[in-house]
Amino acid sequence: MDYFIIIAPKLVSFFLLIALGFTISKLRIFPKSCLPSLSAFLIKVVLPCLTVSLLCQRGTTWADLAGFHGIVLCQMAGYALLAAVGLLCVRLAGIRPTTSNVHVGCMIGGNYGFVVIPILMALYTPENGQQYIPICSAIDTMMVWTLGLYFFTRGIEKDSEPWYQILIKRLFNPILVSIVLILTLNSLSVTLPGPVLEVCTNVGNISYSLGLIYVGCTICFLKKGSLHCLKTLWMLVLTKLFAVPLLIYILTGPILPETERVVLMLIAGAPSMTTSCMIAGQYGLDEDYASTAVFVTTICCMVTIPLLFLTSALFR
Repeated sequence: MDYFIIIAPKLVSFFLLIALGFTISKLRIFPKSCLPSLSAFLIKVVLPCLTVSLLCQRGTTWADLAGFHGIVLCQMAGYALLAAVGLLCVRLAGIRPTTSNVHVGCMIGGNYGFVVIPILMALYTPENGQQYIPICSAIDTMMVWTLGLYFFTRGIEKDSEPWYQILIKRLFNPILVSIVLILTLNSLSVTLPGPVLEVCTNVGNISYSLGLIYVGCTICFLKKGSLHCLKTLWMLVLTKLFAVPLLIYILTGPILPETERVVLMLIAGAPSMTTSCMIAGQYGLDEDYASTAVFVTTICCMVTIPLLFLTSALFR
């Protein structure tokens, strides 16, 4: 299987949308002062609408998650492993806050829709592999907006805030609320009115293009000398895109079938999620590092994904 052929068309659109964002910012059509509003719109409106649309269309329920408990539990453990390795790298490299927050957050959150779904659609049939797509998508979103958001925002709260207020702020974000709500409605066989679902679908469909345009805008405004982060990004590429995914594939050998092991390997080895830039912008983190991490890991996955398949064959 030539995985380059599968990903290449996606990468072309990826670079074109980033170039568009870079250009409109360079021409001052979209100034830097607009970025906070755009990131807030994406996180609080567009992404929740996308979540509602996907889960409603696929009819994913709480029972579905329970029925696939093996891969679900291993997927959740995989995020914990990614976080642990990210924290280790931060300590070894001496990365300081708030760049360290972004580094660990980028370890946890991967671009599931951009990389994982196209490859799974190409590799497997609807009955043998593709059935994991909605299940893993729900878990991916839930973990990113709980565990991932925790590490993005860890240590940036005001000391005067009680711990329970911090917990509420993290858990009651629009995306996580939308997941829990729709899973519950699907479980109760309650369907959203057609016009509501249509609006959610139409708004959610702009998430991919608008998110990448946002990345291009942030790259345009990178501070001079910010590429120093390339010295630590190699650790992100090595661990997130290769070492941890391969380790997950090896460790799940005794307990999961081959297809589920490959699915988990791809999820862990996906490049850093586009929304890393938006989260960094919303919480005043190192947005330059986030933008560069998304850009670099996406380019590198063209090499690391085929390498993962070649290397994992040695452990079958």
